Parts: sequence; C-alpha cells; structure tokens
Amino acid sequence: MKKLFLGSIVTVLLAVFLCGCNAGADLQKRVDALEESNSRLEERVDELERENDLLWDMMSEMGLKDGEFYTLQQAYDLKLITQEDLKSIAYYHNGGVEGNEEIMGENYQPQPKTPEVIDKMTERSIKQTFYNKYVNDKHDSITLKDIGVSYYWTCNNCIAVKIWCNGWGYGTMCGEEIVDGVKIIYNCVNEIKIWREK
Repeated sequence: MKKLFLGSIVTVLLAVFLCGCNAGADLQKRVDALEESNSRLEERVDELERENDLLWDMMSEMGLKDGEFYTLQQAYDLKLITQEDLKSIAYYHNGGVEGNEEIMGENYQPQPKTPEVIDKMTERSIKQTFYNKYVNDKHDSITLKDIGVSYYWTCNNCIAVKIWCNGWGYGTMCGEEIVDGVKIIYNCVNEIKIWREK
C-alpha cells in the first residue's frame, strides 16, 4: 500500500512537472508570437508615417505660399511694419517692456497676438522659404523636419519669427538690435526675421 501511495505521489508530481513544462513552452510560444506581432506593427507604423509624410508633402506643395524674409530694419524701411508693430514684437520677444521702458512706459499693452499661433500651412511655407533661401543644395542632410519656427506676432501679412535649423544656424546675434528706438534684446540666438507672402 505504501508503495502504491508513494508511486501515486511520484506520478502526480511528475504529471505536475510535465504540465508545468508544457505550460512554460506554451507561454514562451505566446511571448514569441506577441513579439513578432509587435515587430510587424512597428514596421507598419513606420510605413504609415512615411506615407503620411509623402501625402503631407504633396498637399503642402499645392497650398504652399511663396514668401520672402526681411530683417526688422528692412521691413521697417519698406513700411511693412511700423514703430508700434516693432514695440509689440519687442514686447513679445523680450518678455515685457525690458530695454524699452522709456519708449513704452510701465503699463504698455502690445497689440493682440492675432492669430495666437500660426497655422500649419503657414509654418510649412515659412520653413520652405527658409529652406529654399538658406539651405537647399548647400546642406544635403537637412530636411524641412530639421527646421523650427518660433512665432512672435502678425500684422499686415507680416509674420515675425525666429527660425533655427538642427545642426546649422543662420543670422546668430548677440546683444541688441535697435530699430526706430525700439530695442530687441538677443542672448546669442537667431535674430527675428519678418516673413511675408509674395
């Protein structure tokens, strides 16, 4: 009887062990299948992102606006912007009246920032203008994705922006720029440009 009982226990333990081994093998198969499925999903996401970029490029080319860049001084001299416009740009860029206390006063209120943010197509047009003028064939590795835009203000189809490009810069300025008595303070960053649709 003891032998039968002991044999039964051994059989049960062996069965549990074998089931555990089979369960472990089944679990490993499931993990492998999930990893393979995840890998296929990642590839599909990458493919969709590439297709999305191509579609965006095609749509953008149809709706891109051709533009031109001006320095603040050039835009002011051409009467594209006024002294009041310059004050608003300085206020938004400098973070208040800093450097312009005499000309603005303590309670100066800038013109409203309208629009509050620029739309994607306008931003894309600004990037394309920058690319065409400053990058193009000179820097093969740079794409529109490498170009960034900081928006400050819009008036009369003139958009005040700072533009940067990963791995490459232009128009870096330290110190200040004064146009018609209005001071723009730069801390070794790209200078503000006015972009205007042609």
